[in-house]
Order: sequence, then structure tokens, then C-alpha cells
Amino acid sequence: MNSILHKKYKVLAAAARSFCMVVFILLGVSSIAQKASKIEILNANTLEFEDLGNERVKRLIGDVQLKHDEALMFCDSAYIFSSSNTMDAYGHVRIVQGDSLRLFGDSLKYNGNTKVAILRGNIRLINSDVTLTTNYLDYNRTNNIAYYYGGGKMVNQKENNTLTSDEGYYHADSESFYFKKDVVLVNPEYRIEADTLNYRSSAEIVHFLGPTTITSKNNFIYTEDGWYNTVNDKSKFYKNAYLYSEGKMIEGDTLYYDRNLGHGEIICNANITDTVENLILQGDVAHLFELKDSAMITQEAMMMQMMDDDTLYMHADTFIISTQYIIPDSLKNETDSTKIIGDTVRTMFAYNHAKFYKSDMQGKADSVIYNFTDSTINFYNDPIIWSKENQITAEFIWLLMSENELDKMYMDKDAFIISKADSVRENFNQIKGKNMIGYFVKQELHKIDVKQNSETIYYAIDDEGKYIGVNKMSGNDMLIFLKDNEIQTITFIKDPQGELSPLKEVSPKDVILKGFNWRITERPNDMFDIFIP
Repeated sequence: MNSILHKKYKVLAAAARSFCMVVFILLGVSSIAQKASKIEILNANTLEFEDLGNERVKRLIGDVQLKHDEALMFCDSAYIFSSSNTMDAYGHVRIVQGDSLRLFGDSLKYNGNTKVAILRGNIRLINSDVTLTTNYLDYNRTNNIAYYYGGGKMVNQKENNTLTSDEGYYHADSESFYFKKDVVLVNPEYRIEADTLNYRSSAEIVHFLGPTTITSKNNFIYTEDGWYNTVNDKSKFYKNAYLYSEGKMIEGDTLYYDRNLGHGEIICNANITDTVENLILQGDVAHLFELKDSAMITQEAMMMQMMDDDTLYMHADTFIISTQYIIPDSLKNETDSTKIIGDTVRTMFAYNHAKFYKSDMQGKADSVIYNFTDSTINFYNDPIIWSKENQITAEFIWLLMSENELDKMYMDKDAFIISKADSVRENFNQIKGKNMIGYFVKQELHKIDVKQNSETIYYAIDDEGKYIGVNKMSGNDMLIFLKDNEIQTITFIKDPQGELSPLKEVSPKDVILKGFNWRITERPNDMFDIFIP
């Protein structure tokens, strides 16, 4: 008996719960229905009743004015469906909401319960100084979001921006647009093409949410994430971003750009490619100055320059590429700018702890200056260069390049050239003088012109490669010819003196010139060694 009563109790309890749930749903629906206000008729020239299907509806004709909550609606004619609290409006449709939002179209379907307005044909959405035109637009007054499709155009009169896309959303509360598919923003100064774009008209900031290009007369920008302020022309790009301007491309993890100043900055993994000079600059921080046609890169900075089948690698604390326009004195007062034609001087500065590697030449100095105009490279403060077997030092060294190959090397003050006489013994051929000029053929040193206080020590060998002795000579000026990096002839121009001594008759101190310093441990063996102090 107790078991039967227990089962009946469970059935009754389940039925009670189901009944309560139905009552709750019905009460909820009733509550929602009660909250939905009716569409009000404010004015119409003519009011008629028509039977459409099983329903008797109101037909309004001429200067129709309607109201629903805080929104006013106007049209030429309309049908009011009282039972469903909906309406269809036709001809010169207009919706006014608040002080700023206005909607225009050819036709309107409006639901007073859901507050959804469906407009079709010649639609204009106007909010403040922004106007959106399209042919298909759905507007939800509950969340104040409009959705359009089938193509649309937004015009911002204040900033002179025109934006088109296949579809998009407009959030009236925040005055922001969300555009999708074939998005194009046109400004007199630039053109933006994107897959997805967000535009806040109140702040006039554009956010990029996919592959995007920005094209102007001065540069081209690509990004997949970032923002652009259309008021102050400042922007920031994050994903796969790069900027191309005047033969230079700047790219990295984060790119900041100020269009008015013509200044671009990259933080982390910066890369500047100069297609004019055929070089690449890399580092963690980079700056591009468009108005000055200049660039700077710092922090783990490295320069790479392609030279025919070889590449020059250089490291320094800071690299700067500078462009100067030199106007002749005779044209400085010229008022017609079309007649002013000056010289362009492009220079690269490598500041502090400069070190470079190339397969046939290496070197280091505190600072290096490369003048692209006359193809000269200047080495300052304790410069040293290794060319094949030769170690070259002086207080100041500068190189003259010709067609990407070393043509001449000028060594000023305390010039010194050292090379090992053979690979087994610690015997060194040495050339010393106040100044020297080295002449190169096919990247090999073949002639040295020594000026003032000339001295040389070299190990003479016979045709079988055996040592004859040590030749120690001095004079005022000296001319040396080399072949395969070995001394062939030495000619003293003025006041020569010296002697050839057998190896067994010279002491170690007799075969070392004053100022000798063999610095082979500092020589970079590959591109990675340039980062070693």
C-alpha cells in the first residue's frame, strides 16, 4: 500500500512541476506582450480599413506620421496591423530617433514588439556628420544596431572619408561601424583596402582586423592588425606589417607611423630594406624619416649589402642612413623650384663597435662612414682590416670602391701591413710607413705605394720555396708589387738602405718593426663573429 501511495505522490509532484512551468512561461509571454507598446498614429490625410487575408487593417494615406516609444516615423502611405503590432510603410520613409539619428528609405517593415525596422531601397542612415547609403538595411532599435548588405557607402563629411563595403554593422550608441568584405576607404591623402574594418566616427579611428593595405603618393603600408587615427594621421600596425617608401621597406613586429611627420618606427625584429643601395638593416628598433629620406636602426643592429655573388655583413651599435640635398650657391636664391637641381648625397653611418665580415675581407673600427655617392668607406678610431693574408692598420683608413669591388685603400698616419710568411713558423712580412695607398685587382692587393719613413721586412725565398734570408730595408718612399699576396719586387724611390741576412744570423727582435701588433684573434671568421666584441 505504501509503495502505491509513493508512486501516486511522485506522479502528482511531476504534474505539479509541469503545470508550474507552463504557468511561468505563459506569465513570461504575457509580461513581454504587456511591455511592448503599440504603434501610435499621429497624423494621416486619409484613414481607411481594408481586409487583407483574415485581418482587417488600417490603411493610412498622405503625410503619415507615426510614433513608437521615442521614435518618430514618416511616410506617404502605410498599413497598420494592430493584431501583430506591425506596420508596412511606403514612399519617402523616414525614421527619427533622438537628436542625431535619422533613417530614410523607399519602404519599411516595422515590428513594434521586437523593435526591428527593415528598410529597402535608397536608404540613408545619418548620424551627426556621418552618412551611410545602401539598399538593404535592418535596424534593431532595442540594441541600436543596424545591419546592411548588398553593398553600402559611408561618407564622413568632416574628415572627407568615403568608405564602401559589401556588408557591415552600425552601432548607434558608440557611433561605430563594422565593415566586411571588399572594404575600401578613400581619403584625398590615402586609400585603404581591407577585408574587415572597424570605424569609430566619434573618435575617427579605423581598426584593421585582417589583411589591409594603405596606399598614398608617398608610401605603401600592409598590415593584418592595427589602427589608424584619421584626425591626426597617426597609426600602429602589428601583424606582418611593413611600410614601403622611396625604395625602402621597413617591417617588423610592431610598426608605428605618423603620416604628418613622415616618421615610421618599428619595435622588435625590425628590418629595413633599401632597394636603391641594395642593402638590408636589421635590429630591434628602427626609425624611418620619409621627409629626410633617412633611416636609423639600433639594438642588435646589423647591415647586409649584396655585392655580386658575395654579401657584406656589418654590426654596430647604431646605423643611420642619411640623405642630403646640396644646392649650388648660384641657385640658392632661385624662386622657381623647377629650375633648382642640386646634388643628392647619401651616407651610411655605423657608430660604435663597428665590425664587418665579407668572404674576402674583414675589419673593425669604432665608427664607419659609407658614402654611397662616391663609393668611399671611411674607418675611424683604431681601424683594422684583413684582406686575404694581410693585416692592415693605420690611424685612419678609407676605401674606394668601383662597381662593388675594392679599387684603392688609403692608409693615413702610422700605416702598417703584416702577413705571415708561411703557415708553419711565426715569421711575418711587414711593411710600414707614414702613409700608404694600396691598389687592388680582382679583390687582391697587387701594389702598395708607401709614403715617407718607409720600412719593410720580408722573408725571401727561392724558386723551390726555401728561405734565402730576411730582407730588411728602409727609405723615404717605396713602391711594392705583389702577386698572389706575396711580395715580388720592392723599389725605393729615395734614400734606400738595407741588407739581406741569413735566417740563422738574425735574432727575433731584429725581424720585428716598431709598432708591430699581430691581432689575428680579433679577426671575424664568419658573419656571426661580428657580434663578438
